[in-house]
Amino acid sequence: MGKVVKNDNRMGWVRNLEAVDLSKPCSTQEYEFESESRIGGVLNYDDGKVQAGPLSFPSKPTELHRYLLKITYPDGLTTHNANANKKGYAFKEGTAGELLSLLSLHFQSRFYLRASYYGELTKKSMKLRTAYPFRHQVTPVAHNPKILKGGGSRNFAVGLTEFLDSVQKLDEKKHERFIIACWHYARALRDIGIDSEMVFIRLVSAIEVLSESFDLPTKDNPLEGCDFTSIVREENLSKQQLKQLRDTLGVGKDGKVHISKTKARFIGFTNEYSSGCLRGGNWKAHQLKIKRKDVPSIVGKIYDARSAYLHAGEPMYLSHFFLGSDTWDMDPSLGMAIDNKKISGKKKLPYAHWFENLVRCCLLNYLAENSS
Repeated sequence: MGKVVKNDNRMGWVRNLEAVDLSKPCSTQEYEFESESRIGGVLNYDDGKVQAGPLSFPSKPTELHRYLLKITYPDGLTTHNANANKKGYAFKEGTAGELLSLLSLHFQSRFYLRASYYGELTKKSMKLRTAYPFRHQVTPVAHNPKILKGGGSRNFAVGLTEFLDSVQKLDEKKHERFIIACWHYARALRDIGIDSEMVFIRLVSAIEVLSESFDLPTKDNPLEGCDFTSIVREENLSKQQLKQLRDTLGVGKDGKVHISKTKARFIGFTNEYSSGCLRGGNWKAHQLKIKRKDVPSIVGKIYDARSAYLHAGEPMYLSHFFLGSDTWDMDPSLGMAIDNKKISGKKKLPYAHWFENLVRCCLLNYLAENSS
């Protein structure tokens, strides 16, 4: 028998860090990226194997801040996983894409990769530049104040090293799902002000990626783990009926029932990991604020709206922006009509900035729990 090669499921940037030996020949690649957020300081991670810092700060409010990410690679080594599996992931920006997705989560900012530079300018060689087209639109701050104001105390030298350390400590089996969740989150942020429905769709996907392995209480999933042959009289069914039933119940190779219940897992995961996200306080418009106890019903509506939009072409009932609405969780409307479509007020969704903040809290809490 041939030698079984164990697949390393960890993120590419982590595998690259371990492969780099600074005492041996290495090469560096620089990545120029932009953001609305002003971030000071310099990241110097793992003896400079990963570095990041500002290039320039804009003089006009409509311009983006420009930054540089520098990654060291061992000479002659590609960053792709030769033993990748079918459930893996693909970042067209490679290691830089992974790191920018993680930075997006850490800083609660959206980043745009502008160009990469490889090689050195010498008498015999040129520095190669690869441009990355991106779509950016100046968006009213009310769409997401934390992201679009661009201020705050963000700093590459404060907290980011500890954050990357915690990502490295994730269980190997959780690396792939977590970076995919971060990828969806980062893409959702870039859709703010461009495609409101896609913001919700990608944020739902960010949670759904991680919630697929969330254990539901027995009362919510009483068939989970049951032996298929103990609950079904197979002699009463044809082969086709038996196959359909086994597929419906998600019977695995172990003969146990594993029903997906994706919506229930989505709600359960969000409720479990959103702890600490919603704070108390005195609200002048208390009916426009979402309380902790209402989270399961609200995220359930969001999940249903996402599914109806994708599978049936149903429009989403999104909260509309008003003067001062950046401090609300949802608008005060009780229903709406779009052309020939009337939508009940019961289907109204909160502002995207409320859901984005909730999703970010879930991802960070998940990371904290699984990297300890």
